[in-house]
Amino acid sequence: MINNIKKRLHPNLLYAFNLNKLTSYRIILELKHNSSSLIKKIQNNQGCIFTHHIPDLNLVCCTVPHKFLYTLVNSPQVKYISFDSEVFLCGNKLFPETEKSSYKTSANNNTLTGKNITIAMIDSGIYPLDTFTKSKNRILFFKDIVNDFSYPYDDNGHGTAMCNIIGGNFTYKNKILKNSSECNFCMIKAFDKYNKSYCSLIFKAIDLILEISSKYNIQILYLPFELYEFNNFLLNIFQALINKISKSNIIVLLPIGNNSTNYSSLKGLSLLNNCIVVGGNNFKDSSKGIYINTFIKPNVISIYENIKVQNIDVKYIPEKNNQYIYPTKLKNSSIEYFGSSCSCAYVSSLIALLKQKNISINTIDIISLFKISCNKINNLDNSVQGLGIIDITKLLE
Repeated sequence: MINNIKKRLHPNLLYAFNLNKLTSYRIILELKHNSSSLIKKIQNNQGCIFTHHIPDLNLVCCTVPHKFLYTLVNSPQVKYISFDSEVFLCGNKLFPETEKSSYKTSANNNTLTGKNITIAMIDSGIYPLDTFTKSKNRILFFKDIVNDFSYPYDDNGHGTAMCNIIGGNFTYKNKILKNSSECNFCMIKAFDKYNKSYCSLIFKAIDLILEISSKYNIQILYLPFELYEFNNFLLNIFQALINKISKSNIIVLLPIGNNSTNYSSLKGLSLLNNCIVVGGNNFKDSSKGIYINTFIKPNVISIYENIKVQNIDVKYIPEKNNQYIYPTKLKNSSIEYFGSSCSCAYVSSLIALLKQKNISINTIDIISLFKISCNKINNLDNSVQGLGIIDITKLLE
């Protein structure tokens, strides 16, 4: 029985279990084949909260009491159990401002706009700004798996900011950069107002994206978050799901994390394959020593700070008593964001333009295009800049 506990529990969960101070555990179980009876047992147990089931990976996400966890550990149908770890968004915001600034449009004669390209996102939501809803509603799909509201909203602001960088209105160092101004969005709200979600909710959201991908012609999946721990069990699940998405020729993008300017900062999801990893270009000191990396991650770097987007009302709730509530508008108000999720959002926008130009290109094709369209920063090691900064003119020519 002791051997079962050590063999089947992740070390962090084993430590918490042995302390015997928690009344319940939010966990992810890997089951053996033909475990339907155990799944029903979990679903029917009054002390359990069933979150999600991924049949083809034999995974169950749930919350169970201490005594029931002891039962699961000793069940012959259970292979492994881990905590359901938290994941966090990779962007941060500064104080909002009300004054208007003068902006200059960045010179770019390319006519691509991302039209008919749909970008799926798992984030904190999307606010129904005019730029997304008029004269055409570009929010094709919205699902809230946190609070279960039916209509688009964003009680954090991060998701809306990323959508503005990808295909709305934003400025970078007082310049208006080209983005995919006509792309469409499928948004799954899996993050709460505090920037936090759980792996189980992300798994559920990715499953939903796979389910709707054909209906909404999803070409890009943007995942603006990071798992700040080395948990091989969870990383293998993420890798399996990304592999499934890649087979559908959907390009997956991930930011390198909030600590994108530090050497040895790779951690969690940014280590995965079959995806494009983007870092932030905010290096203050390019004379640091070289850190040896066996592969190039991030793949590229992009804009990171001094990014301003339209401010929103994060207290807006879209419905009450099953009645839709119209959103409020904040006049002449913008808010500044920074972080590697901003970097990754802008690269997602550029890939949408490439997809409009050639719908069949895949992740390998895009990496090849980056190799011939990126510029290196002198005296900066590849382990923090990858292929360098994208030259948009070269990329889209």
